[in-house]
Amino acid sequence: MAVVHAAPGAESRLARALTTDFCPWANRFVYWLKEPIGWFVLATAISVMIGMYFSPIGWTLAASLSSIIVVGMSWPFVAVHATRLGLQPGCDAVHEDTSCRIIVSVTNRFPIPVLGLVIEGYLDSDVGERVPTVGLACVPPLCVAEYSLTVMPQLRGHYPITKPQVTCSFPFGIWTARRALKQIRPLTVWPKVYPVTGICPLVGKNNADVGDGQRGGRSGDFVGVRQFRRGDSAKQVNWVASARSDSLIITERGGPQSVDLELWIDTRGDKGREPLARRVRVAASVLVSLHQSRLPTRLKIGDHWIKYSNDGHGRRVFLDALARIAADGVTCQRNAFQSNACQRSGTSSAVRIDVTGASDGGVLVRIIHPSGGRRAGGSVREIRIMPHDDISTAIANLWREVRDVDVAA
Repeated sequence: MAVVHAAPGAESRLARALTTDFCPWANRFVYWLKEPIGWFVLATAISVMIGMYFSPIGWTLAASLSSIIVVGMSWPFVAVHATRLGLQPGCDAVHEDTSCRIIVSVTNRFPIPVLGLVIEGYLDSDVGERVPTVGLACVPPLCVAEYSLTVMPQLRGHYPITKPQVTCSFPFGIWTARRALKQIRPLTVWPKVYPVTGICPLVGKNNADVGDGQRGGRSGDFVGVRQFRRGDSAKQVNWVASARSDSLIITERGGPQSVDLELWIDTRGDKGREPLARRVRVAASVLVSLHQSRLPTRLKIGDHWIKYSNDGHGRRVFLDALARIAADGVTCQRNAFQSNACQRSGTSSAVRIDVTGASDGGVLVRIIHPSGGRRAGGSVREIRIMPHDDISTAIANLWREVRDVDVAA
């Protein structure tokens, strides 16, 4: 099948013919020409033929080219195998667009300086795309040293994705020697989190440390009084009110409540990499806000449920899960969240927060409570973040926009 590069519809037939690969089966025979060394080898062979059949000047050219080839291949090979490099980040995890310190350890066993060493593939987010992460202009002879530099990862993930390599193409750049980097420590890049003001106002039947609403019980704030019921503790008896009414009166207390929450993240990447990245950042911001409010939340990323506790370790669990989402997205079912949620809980009373992509490439946050009356929040609230909107501004007042959603039973 021919491979055609993208070209505007107004291009001429000549332009289309020049950008079409008519013989893809033959590429493997000419791929060696992508390296500059391939052209030098071809030029040397042509020079030898000229020297043999046409003019002695061909031998001079062949000798010159052969010298360049020998030096251009031997020096990178020796430089790569005469040194030992190690790379480790200053911390195990960092958020996107946050600076991180990386320590590079170098051991040069060669009695002369080594120049042009490069570490590739540590912070690369694409398989096959090699971008230099660390470059060392000169390493002194017979030395053991450590160098520190600051990097700023741009995309979530568990790095390195591919095996990093030590490379060198000094001095001519006609050939690159490569060797796998053995001493390495991974780095986790979490999604960028934007602050959400306030506390999630959703309340329900479950006891919580913080939140709105009151739930009858033996502890918490004073709610009122009621008649004694079998099973009440003597510690709850209000003796003053009991003496006045000539019957046992119980002091009713209640604490904060929270609703059952289920959050789903759409992991499809059909709109591109950047819309998915913005979607994950919005979801991470909402999850961190819910976690700070100590609201128990069931998280579903794509088609997979993630379990985490409501403590510091749980925060790391869901951030690591978000970092594992592929940069190009993962296919998932659009309506699988609702059906699975009903199967797990046996009811549709849980409040759902869906973080999905909009048709224009933006982010759509939907807070859904499928049951109850008007005050119970039987409605759908939508917060739309356009592709060019500032996420920090749009997400800051998330709970302020839904503060009237009251799902207390």
